[in-house]
Amino acid sequence: EFMQPSAEVLLPLLANADDDFTTWCGEVRGVCLQAWASLIKVARQGADQKGMAPELAQQLLSTGLRTSFALLEKNKGPETLCAITSGIAECIRSVGTGIVQASELAHIVGIMFETVDKSINRTAKAQHQRAPAADEDDDEDWGQHEEEQLRRNCEEVLAALMEVSADHFLPCLPVCSERIGKWLQSKQNKVLGLYLSCDILLHLKERSQSIWPVFMPQVFKSLEMGAKGPCEEDADARLAAAYAINVAAPYAAFEEAAAEAYRRLAKIVGSPRPKKRDSSGRKALDNAVAALMSLIREKPGSCPPEIQAWPLILARLPLRDDESEAQKSHEKLVDLVMAKDAGLLGPSNSNLASVLSSLAEVQGSKNLCNEATDAKIVKVFQLVPREMLQGFAAGFSEKQQKKIEKMLSG
Repeated sequence: EFMQPSAEVLLPLLANADDDFTTWCGEVRGVCLQAWASLIKVARQGADQKGMAPELAQQLLSTGLRTSFALLEKNKGPETLCAITSGIAECIRSVGTGIVQASELAHIVGIMFETVDKSINRTAKAQHQRAPAADEDDDEDWGQHEEEQLRRNCEEVLAALMEVSADHFLPCLPVCSERIGKWLQSKQNKVLGLYLSCDILLHLKERSQSIWPVFMPQVFKSLEMGAKGPCEEDADARLAAAYAINVAAPYAAFEEAAAEAYRRLAKIVGSPRPKKRDSSGRKALDNAVAALMSLIREKPGSCPPEIQAWPLILARLPLRDDESEAQKSHEKLVDLVMAKDAGLLGPSNSNLASVLSSLAEVQGSKNLCNEATDAKIVKVFQLVPREMLQGFAAGFSEKQQKKIEKMLSG
């Protein structure tokens, strides 16, 4: 009953196109758009619970998109545009499936690509106007960062559309393929192209196979290792490429590329860990470990005989730097333990002590382990014979031993 009054309060703030409001209250608009997305989500959930058509959610989405597109047209500041595009993505995700139709989807895709083009042009113009000998000051760095984030947000809108309306997105694959091919040729936009490729793999799955030849060569190139380390200097590109392998691993169509993926990931995972200050490099390594885990889980028969995937993976666990991938990987790990996966446990359970050490380390850590995984870890330790745990005790840290004792006493 409070939906309509809430929308009436938010809409004037959301739609205010006054220049002074944009200058001084830009953050307010971004918050309002996120709140608008929450209204859409509640309206959709309410309709689903009552078995009704989600008409209110559809109306709220249409109003939010129409208002946001008008603001995109009027504003040129990347910070404001970032807030708007972030809100658009959240609104689309919140409305759920079955709402966004083909014509509306194609219209949104066109607007997002146009917004990206304008951002790229602004960046190119700013770089051209910058004196060659001038040092980059903080304002220029900030502007560049905001433009990059804007383009990433536009890609997030495309990902949201794939998530809620995959069937209607399929006709957009040719234009996506064209954009990806173009972006991958640019050092500045290569990561953007890889991220779009990842989302296409994630949401459209093997139905996107027709455009894999456009981006898969760059995925593998970004995972190449040289004598002195990664050939790809951009850690974000390495991260995105590893994530692409992670997502593609379950697909039958990826079988022919799996062996080479093993070789490239094994070199990365077996290389020295990046220094602590290299947070992007460490996150990229976490994603490489996660991708190798997905490969050995989904395509164990494709692993080259010279590669011992599980020992490489276990030597890098637990993951810590990319918390999202850490949670997913640790859940996969405990599921495999509960399934008594022979590859993971090794001959005569030779890997079990290392596995249990990693699980004990992440147990109770909300950043690295969700509640469901946490409960599974407790169950695993309660199922392991006490005498076996005592035999492994020398390999557990003092902190891990205390956590194990608490799990067993519970």
